[in-house]
Amino acid sequence: PPRERASFISRLRRMVFRLAQLFILALEAQLACSLVLGPVPRLPLRRAGGDSCTLASFSMVEGGQGGSSDSSEVRKSAILAELARAEGAESDGARRADDADAEEGAVSPQAWVRDEWARLRRGEGEVAEFLKEFVPTFAFFLAIRIALVEPRYIPSLSMYPTLDINDQLAVEKVSKWNRPPRRGEIVVFDPPDAFWRLSQRERDGEALIKRVVAVGGDTVEVRGGRLYVNGRLQDESYVNERAAYELPPLAVPPGSVFVLGDNRNQSFDSHYWGFLPQRNIIGHAVVSYWPPGRIKGLDGVAERLAGPQPDQASAPLLER
Repeated sequence: PPRERASFISRLRRMVFRLAQLFILALEAQLACSLVLGPVPRLPLRRAGGDSCTLASFSMVEGGQGGSSDSSEVRKSAILAELARAEGAESDGARRADDADAEEGAVSPQAWVRDEWARLRRGEGEVAEFLKEFVPTFAFFLAIRIALVEPRYIPSLSMYPTLDINDQLAVEKVSKWNRPPRRGEIVVFDPPDAFWRLSQRERDGEALIKRVVAVGGDTVEVRGGRLYVNGRLQDESYVNERAAYELPPLAVPPGSVFVLGDNRNQSFDSHYWGFLPQRNIIGHAVVSYWPPGRIKGLDGVAERLAGPQPDQASAPLLER
């Protein structure tokens, strides 16, 4: 459902935001270290190899031929050369030290997995925090989907114009346990054996959606393209067109219903494969929520047809 997807996306976004915060903190720490500990021009007093390089060496050069321009150039060249050698050695040493530290700090994938697993067992770390938030939420919405309500989408035009292709609707799964189906309800169900036999297909878990037009104890008939239930012509303003077939009077057995698609001539339904056992019903559609322009309740016809229903108490509500 949209709430489940929104909640999951929200939590995923929160986790990504935390990772981004950690990344920004790492960049800030790196910048601070470079400002505090970065290379600053200075006069080296010791070479990286450990040999002394004191200011006396530079004093000896300066004490050479003081005053002449040649001696100044010599002194300058000697100082610059000594600085270059010292800085180069220091940079090489620092680079080698950094490489050594990196090698020492490198963690293999196997070690990382073992460390994360150990932290997870203690209930620590990002993985544990993510699971603490995600698993209960996932379990909660999964329980709702299994026991209470689940989303469905429409893959065909068999229920047009009430439901169009790619419409999404909510199917409640509670009422089937405390009352029988009602005329006019739109139900989602597992097809009966006759459906698979006539369609020459293997069972693949597909569910169908149709409208209940007659319940156990009713007599259903299609004559002149119009539907009759218990001999009474039904007002079906919701159908796409009149049926192009005839159906002789049929008595719906207890514990079964008779279902038809609103698009009568484009629906593979009970007028082909017969009665639908109530035990096959998954739930009944209550609202179409997508696309936004087609949001509507789907119980209007059932409420309008609510009235005397045949007594089905003699048959179990859900036969097994």
